[in-house]
Amino acid sequence: MDTETWAMIRRLHEVEKLSKSAIAKRLGIHRWTVRRALASPAGPPADLPRRPQVVGKLEAHRDYLCGRLKEYPELSGAKLFNELRRLGYSGGYTILKDYLKDIRPKTIKSFLRLETLPGEFAQVDWANVGSMVIGNAKRKVSCFVMVMSYSRMMYIEFTFSQCLEDFLAAHINAFRFFGDGIPKKINYDNLKAVVLSRVGREIRFNSRFMDFAGAYLFEPIPCGVRQPQEKGKVENGIKYVRSAFLAGRPLLNLSDLNAEARQWLDEECNVRIHGTTRERPIDRFETERPLLERLPAVPYDCAIIRSVPATRQSLVHFETNRYSVPFRFSGRTLTLKATGQTVMIYAGADLVATHRRCYEKYRVIEDPAHYAGLLAARKKAAQTKRVESFLALGPECEVYLKGLVAAELHLPSHLEKLDELSRLYGREEILSALRHALIYNAFGAAYIQNIVMQRRAALKMRRPQPLVLTKKPEWMDVAVEETDLGLYDRLFDEKEPEK
Repeated sequence: MDTETWAMIRRLHEVEKLSKSAIAKRLGIHRWTVRRALASPAGPPADLPRRPQVVGKLEAHRDYLCGRLKEYPELSGAKLFNELRRLGYSGGYTILKDYLKDIRPKTIKSFLRLETLPGEFAQVDWANVGSMVIGNAKRKVSCFVMVMSYSRMMYIEFTFSQCLEDFLAAHINAFRFFGDGIPKKINYDNLKAVVLSRVGREIRFNSRFMDFAGAYLFEPIPCGVRQPQEKGKVENGIKYVRSAFLAGRPLLNLSDLNAEARQWLDEECNVRIHGTTRERPIDRFETERPLLERLPAVPYDCAIIRSVPATRQSLVHFETNRYSVPFRFSGRTLTLKATGQTVMIYAGADLVATHRRCYEKYRVIEDPAHYAGLLAARKKAAQTKRVESFLALGPECEVYLKGLVAAELHLPSHLEKLDELSRLYGREEILSALRHALIYNAFGAAYIQNIVMQRRAALKMRRPQPLVLTKKPEWMDVAVEETDLGLYDRLFDEKEPEK
């Protein structure tokens, strides 16, 4: 294994936090090669001992093979095997492959170091930096890094996700950090937030990201597939952030972490002598600053936008948490907009609720004001229902209701009591008692109850027991058509036919 491959494998694992499979896929090598490189921190591992080779048959063809490989270094073993067979070679293909590993000219892939013009390029990437405990939740922490290619001026920001909305918001914060300036081009890895798919040179960009790029007038430039060296400045920047800022620093609070990062950028990172330019990034940035594009007058809205239904409890769901809305919006579909700090809920164009964004899980975030009128509305609805139920008993009830109001009695309690009496004794008995009470202008539930009790006592009738349905209390509100019990009285009043 050569030093370049070993270094590339370790950088991809330590800096970009790629898995062994992802590294093997990116570099086009076997996973065992990746494992061997990671198991050797001191340098490239020694080549594994190969099986003993019977090279006698190949030594006769060594000059031929060396000449062919010198002229055509990419010749495959299979093609050379067929050529040797025609020259009389009688050995096997496996021995030939092992032999070619020793005599094939070693090729070293070289890269041209490029320096860009001031204000022309920036490079952007994410870094996974660990996790943070927020209440009952453990959230992954990511670091957004943007480096100006000419000056090496760096901006970093820590977030709880790498979603598109957080990605765009971090861009805007970076542009503001760079003096409200935007580079003409920005170099990216093939992030899903930027590139949805690519086939050869055909690239399909994320439509919302391109809308953002159009608003801020910069051109996104994706790296070639498996070409991480094309954004080496930001990858070196990530490595520097890990060693100079994050090393030994506990991740306890995101806002404190970002405040400390901003202080570190101003007091250490951007005022150091850069190892490549041998100048301070902040000094080189003075040449770059006036060449950057200006921010648009209206900032791009990069909030998370979701269509959310409000439950019967006046709550909407967002990222495992629930947020309250005014009770009158229960059952309606609303629009939720979330920034890094705030959750706003709209009904059409009207803002109906604002909450601080919660990064815990399975919490209910409520505003008591959203339920302030709920109890009063329920009481009013219940009173209206009792009035309607009372008036439905018969025509006398309207006159009696006016009398209750004129007597300045507490109407809700009297209507509730009259409703209980009608359920207990039946509609006809209560109407008869009402007609009797109207004669004497006796207004109140107690008068009606006394009249009913006196009449039943005269007839030696027992007081009926109220029906209680403990398992199905909602059945108590079911309306049942009342049967005219006078039918049975009329049957007994009829004279028996004479024999």
